[in-house]
Amino acid sequence: MDLKRFFTEKVAFVYGPSGSGKTILISKVAFEFAKEGTRVLWITFNERRDTLYETWKSFGWRPEEVLVYDFPFVPQYREALFNQVVDLAYREKAEVFVIDGVEAIVFDRASADALAKLGLFSVVGIEARYNPLGDIADVIIKMEAKYKDYATIRRMKIQKARGIEVQKPIYYVAVLPTGPVVLTNEQAPLAEHKYVPPPGLLTHFVKEVPLGSQIAVYGPYQRLSAAVVDSPNSIAYIHKHYQLGFFKNAKPRLVSPFEHRRLEHYAQRTLSQYIITLDAEQVPKWFRSFRDQRAVWVDIYTTPPDVADYDYVFYVDKEKIRIEHSPEPPPQIELPLK
Repeated sequence: MDLKRFFTEKVAFVYGPSGSGKTILISKVAFEFAKEGTRVLWITFNERRDTLYETWKSFGWRPEEVLVYDFPFVPQYREALFNQVVDLAYREKAEVFVIDGVEAIVFDRASADALAKLGLFSVVGIEARYNPLGDIADVIIKMEAKYKDYATIRRMKIQKARGIEVQKPIYYVAVLPTGPVVLTNEQAPLAEHKYVPPPGLLTHFVKEVPLGSQIAVYGPYQRLSAAVVDSPNSIAYIHKHYQLGFFKNAKPRLVSPFEHRRLEHYAQRTLSQYIITLDAEQVPKWFRSFRDQRAVWVDIYTTPPDVADYDYVFYVDKEKIRIEHSPEPPPQIELPLK
């Protein structure tokens, strides 16, 4: 999803509670503009510049690409602050002007109108609650966060987008080690994929699969299912000590129950060609949308998975391996196990 189109030559307002992802999301947009040579000025009233730099560096971004000024918020000097930051935007020849904590300078309809009518740059206001800028903004985006015991679910709702076609108003945002990602149902064409053999004994059914494929293996014997997909260049993520003995070729990694449920995040810290997940029933379904397209993901179930969620589905018991779902008819359906 091209977020920049919501902020090009527009007055935009992004609001939501603390921790909902407002600053991180707009930071991604700011760096996308900066990489194209657009001069981005970032004014912050909410946090120190050093804190912002640390956040950006953690995602691998270069802070020097965005010009940052941090200001203290002094309510009785709002008018003076307004003039000061606007003069700064002109002096620095800003093309994109981000104000994190916009309520510090936008305090009534008149100040909102004055900011909107500058007309020399795109303006992006960030605030924890609705304020007067929302009345005159071309784009209004609301961020929400729901805290679960295994993750933070962030939702982006596009409430207003003047002159922009919006296919759907609500998207979910995943914060990965490389930065935030707006989840969509768009898939890259298969021609762009690199193909690799599937892991373990699955090569008897499918010659090669594209990187990014998601494979489900299920059956009553978890140890046996693990042995079927056990292969070199694989990392198997487990959260029970006895599962360490299930693999001879793959490298097992013992993670906490929390990390296991957020495996799409933790697995990508050490990416391998194949990533195997035991007890896949415990991994929330929607996290699979976050998975890196540079690996083949193998989920092991002891109950039947939802076939529609996977590219390939295999059943394993003591007697056989059977392929139950594949994008194309396989050369054989069943393989005896001795």
